[in-house]
Amino acid sequence: MQATSDYKVALQWATSLLGELNVPKVFIGQENFLEAFLNNDSLSFTTKGDMPYGQAYGPNPFIDPRWEKCAVAYSKGAPTYGHLQIANQFDFYGRKTEVIAGFEELEICADKALIEKVLKENAPNSSVYPGNSEIIFWGQVENAAFGALVKWKSGFHVLVSIVTVESMRGKGFATELTKRMVSKAAMLGIQEVALGVSHKNPAAIKAYERAGFIELAQFTNYYLEPSLQSKH
Repeated sequence: MQATSDYKVALQWATSLLGELNVPKVFIGQENFLEAFLNNDSLSFTTKGDMPYGQAYGPNPFIDPRWEKCAVAYSKGAPTYGHLQIANQFDFYGRKTEVIAGFEELEICADKALIEKVLKENAPNSSVYPGNSEIIFWGQVENAAFGALVKWKSGFHVLVSIVTVESMRGKGFATELTKRMVSKAAMLGIQEVALGVSHKNPAAIKAYERAGFIELAQFTNYYLEPSLQSKH
């Protein structure tokens, strides 16, 4: 097994094993990176923060004993992973940006009170609310769908808190919003975007796939204390 604390080497390993558009480069920021481990066709890495966090890829990745939470790609859903216990599942998607014909324009929403109201009423567990320092813009479509583009500490851009008003669901607004946000990101010079989605939300997954996103990984989250998942 090889180990490195060199940020650039870790990203090179991820690209070599997982392809140019990969999840580690979304999550690994130079400031929070601790160490990466390469074992033939398996990779794992550790970052620092409120809780030491890791991600694992491949059939035999190194399990860092420092992890208090980790995401395991394409896990078989075992109740434990090393010293950690299963918590939940999510999928991660990404795509190259482009200006999509017919979806060049995006209405920017500056009404923070409206956004907060829509999120609380229709998607209260959304990861980002107005006021978050990572937000670049909030987009909307016909007061039916809203979402934000953020820039993470890793430098990667992610679409978050995409929500459709419950009474307007099933009409394609999430797909339209996502396409318009991809176009806007391209116009800003951003080359790649990603997003996370609950494994139990097939409707949202279909919407993102219609917007050209491809699956990068399916993850199972494991925590030292599963009860902590609501706080992180």
